[in-house]
Amino acid sequence: MNALLLGCGSKWGLTVLKTLLSKGWTVHNLTSTELPQQERLVQHIVNWNTVNQADLEKFLRNLPTLDFVLFNQNGSALSYDNFSNNASLTDTWKLEKNWAQQYFVSVILPYHIIKTVSLNRQAVVAWMLSTFVYKHTNIDHADYIGNKYQNYLMMQNFSRTEDACFCGINPMEIETNETSTEIFVNNILNYNRLELNGEVIYLNGKKDINFKTFNV
Repeated sequence: MNALLLGCGSKWGLTVLKTLLSKGWTVHNLTSTELPQQERLVQHIVNWNTVNQADLEKFLRNLPTLDFVLFNQNGSALSYDNFSNNASLTDTWKLEKNWAQQYFVSVILPYHIIKTVSLNRQAVVAWMLSTFVYKHTNIDHADYIGNKYQNYLMMQNFSRTEDACFCGINPMEIETNETSTEIFVNNILNYNRLELNGEVIYLNGKKDINFKTFNV
């Protein structure tokens, strides 16, 4: 079985990588953090601040047919200070360039990957989403929230193609560690594909119905 992981070089994402390796999977990891070499781990190191399609094309086209894809990369260029403080024209241009790059990494890159790689019809393709999409308790990082909503809409559109099973993940349990990574991996890989397709789930496998707010 083959997995492609993005943004899984540290913290929770790294535990997903290790769990898949322990199950005998071959893991292709697209990350900015180089890990020690080990069996069945294929790494492609990138700089998220400069990466583009050309940097990844050979890597993506040489991938085997994939059974699991996880988009766990996150990026944000904006904070409240960008709205409340004055900045020079040069600094504004730098901010806007960074903003565009974060949008590429967070939104366009997953689309490009799905359109480039080969997916098993039973594969699971998952985006890490956020409760900030529907619960605006903090809007300081406006581009991050917008990117996650775009991810949700992309997931919904891909779920209608029948090319694979496309879903979202609400990560709110990561901080409290209520659900182990192994349970999460077992849940998402063993989920009935027809029931999971187009849905957002918590790490424990329960569906997050709050995203249905956008369907009314």
